[in-house]
Amino acid sequence: MRGALLALVLVALPLGAACAAPPPARRDVVIGVAGEPRAILADEPSAEVVAAAVTEQLVRKDAKDEYVARLAVEVPTLENGGLRVVTDDPAAPAGRLVVTFRLRDGLRWQDGVPLTADDVRFAWEQERTAAPGSTARFLAERVERVEVLGDHLVQLAYTAGERWDGYPLAARVLPRHRLANATPAEIAAYRREPVHAGPFAVAAWLPGYGITLSANPAYVLGAPGLSRLEVRFYPDRGAVLEALRRGEIDIAPSPTLDAGLAPTLDRIADGSDRSALQTFYTASEAVEMLRFATRGGRFGDVAVRRAVELAVDRQAIVDTLLAGRSRVPRGYLVPPLWAASVTGPVPRPDREAARALLTRAGFVKGSFGILERAGLRMVVPLLVAAGSPVRLDAAQLIAGDLAAVGIALEVRELPIADLEATLRRGDWDLALLPEAADDPLAASDRWLGLTDPWFDVLVRAARTAPDRAEQRPAWAEAQRLWEADLPGLPLYQRLAVDVAPRALTGIQPAPGGSPLTWNAAEWRFARP
Repeated sequence: MRGALLALVLVALPLGAACAAPPPARRDVVIGVAGEPRAILADEPSAEVVAAAVTEQLVRKDAKDEYVARLAVEVPTLENGGLRVVTDDPAAPAGRLVVTFRLRDGLRWQDGVPLTADDVRFAWEQERTAAPGSTARFLAERVERVEVLGDHLVQLAYTAGERWDGYPLAARVLPRHRLANATPAEIAAYRREPVHAGPFAVAAWLPGYGITLSANPAYVLGAPGLSRLEVRFYPDRGAVLEALRRGEIDIAPSPTLDAGLAPTLDRIADGSDRSALQTFYTASEAVEMLRFATRGGRFGDVAVRRAVELAVDRQAIVDTLLAGRSRVPRGYLVPPLWAASVTGPVPRPDREAARALLTRAGFVKGSFGILERAGLRMVVPLLVAAGSPVRLDAAQLIAGDLAAVGIALEVRELPIADLEATLRRGDWDLALLPEAADDPLAASDRWLGLTDPWFDVLVRAARTAPDRAEQRPAWAEAQRLWEADLPGLPLYQRLAVDVAPRALTGIQPAPGGSPLTWNAAEWRFARP
């Protein structure tokens, strides 16, 4: 009898082991970024990756480049009555957009204090004085006034004649209870470690190492699928790539890596000894732009700008530095943006034609083969926005191409904030920098006064047109004029390159430039 019982036990053991519950799915991820940000609310790529998980707004753009409601109950539209065009305002004879946002019930900041419509008005008041050229300032300046209609109801009146397609993005929030009477030091501390309304909150910041973000169980759209995001700081993209190779990090978000690393990323993904990795290549609504100073100087003549276009082999830049994965655009707006319309092949490099244009513009060869005209030599500083090895490599290739036609470039890398300040002062000739193109109005505003005067007229027409159907012809003609006058040379459409585990569901890179963490609340690991 004892033998029979023992046999039953021995038979039952494997069956019990087979029925054991599988190990739980992972609840954390490790994200590697290049560079430690000065603050989470800073205009730095590493900061934006963190901020997108910590902050939340009334409306955001999703991976399909469509507006989705977050803190708001719905996206205000003409159809649901939240958006109106008011024509009886004496101060706005051409009409004015008026938008009413209804906040969700039960909204709270991460410290537990209720979030109300007062926080929307407060954010607008603060962001009107943000740094010129910043996203916050651009959005705030589209709005003329904000009225609080109740704890959950706020109304925005946009500037006179405005028909801005991005109107849902202008309603933002900041915690009035923390910042209304804050000192400059307290504001700086808040920008470093904000308490906001996003799915993750700052739990710890270890300088030189990383930031720990903990799930916010009271997040308005539901508790996040992960309990923790660990953000690790690395000195540069090479260190991030090595950390990915060693399995120290799970995610390398854009813009740390680039398409030129595609072969290396493929090898890392295939050889991963943890969960297999996948690489996302997303065509962004953004370009790398070679900008000309068009008001006099060396590049005031469109013939000289056209000569540069014919001398620079942009397809070679894409093939050499981006493994051929990107596109060379013709204009400053690029697909999949709805307003992009300039299509067709870009001019092929033709250095003989470039030299002929420069000769007709009055340039002759001087010492060392460098062109000159009326004592002005074509020795030109090329200011390059720091932060992208590909951008710097592209500048070197451009320098080689232009040297072949007698233009000598001195490549100088500058922090992007310093470069933008230099552009505003006007003491420059050539600049290479990234330009967002997810909003046709914001992208066009950069070129006002710098090209054909009819360009400005068409931008104003597009600004006041009531809908996309009527805006499209104006944007199409504005882009045609821009391409003809060539105040800038678009080098390549930016590719967002993001690496993440295949087992991590919910990853949705967005073409509009939102960091990969824009929907981190939806990330979840599949059970092993």
